[in-house]
Amino acid sequence: MDTNTIGLQAAYEAFLSRCDALNLAEGTVTWYRQVLGSLIRWSASRGVRDLRAITAPILRDHLSSLRRRGQASETILRTFGAMRCAFKFWKREGLIAHNPMELVERPRRERYLIRPLSADQALSLIAMPDTTRTDGLRDRAMIMLMLDSGLRISEALWLEAGRIDWKNRTLTVMGKGRKERVVPFSAETGQALLEYAEARERGPIQAPQFLLGRTGKRFCRNKARKLVRRYGKKAGIEGVRISPHTLRHTFAVLYIRNGGDSFSLQEILGHSTLEMTRHYVNLARRDVAEQHRKFAPIAALMHKNTENI
Repeated sequence: MDTNTIGLQAAYEAFLSRCDALNLAEGTVTWYRQVLGSLIRWSASRGVRDLRAITAPILRDHLSSLRRRGQASETILRTFGAMRCAFKFWKREGLIAHNPMELVERPRRERYLIRPLSADQALSLIAMPDTTRTDGLRDRAMIMLMLDSGLRISEALWLEAGRIDWKNRTLTVMGKGRKERVVPFSAETGQALLEYAEARERGPIQAPQFLLGRTGKRFCRNKARKLVRRYGKKAGIEGVRISPHTLRHTFAVLYIRNGGDSFSLQEILGHSTLEMTRHYVNLARRDVAEQHRKFAPIAALMHKNTENI
């Protein structure tokens, strides 16, 4: 066997060991697993199983394949960042002499206007889970929590039951960069959480997380995403991409539209800067402008006047 061969699986495990040593957030580690696992499968499908045999063209082809499969530009950009981090580590550790990612150009970010749910669409989505069942109570609680507090899906799923302050209606979540923050929720969402909590206690509990699967283990992110999409389809919601992140966007836009300020929104969402928060403010303003175009009194009066001529 060639002693200079560095198996992709061995390189993968070395990088994950580095992530564990750095005590990175579980969501971050999970993302690295997904990105590098996908790269390994892509490389193996082309007969490449040695880390040193991966070239810049192979990496570019991999990114192109993700785009062809319909992945969003933001996801591809994050994939690029994860791959760049891994190859920097492998070069620093001496596993490769040259870093092929240095030759791969950064993908262009395409900014799409993510349309939030309307108030009626949000209400119809909340009404979809079957609340005669424990999993239905869980799903309603999860949807309401993300719509009411703007949590990321990873934050909602990793929320521990003991981190909910029922009296003050707040919960403590671990956000990006392993930064904790306290997030409030409304009395209505609190009632939905409490109803699920009571049903949760009657089932198996094998994890400290609040939202659990049927076996009592932490609820899976992919299943949560599929459920949200399924409820959106069941509710007949069209013209809006139904995803957990859309619920976060909806919270932010409705918060601003209902009179909330950008600084408190930044704190609730866990943004390190106001840049992303300003995006939601601008989105809410666009929504107001669209409503004005539809219902402006002068436009309506003038239109009515021409009809009477």
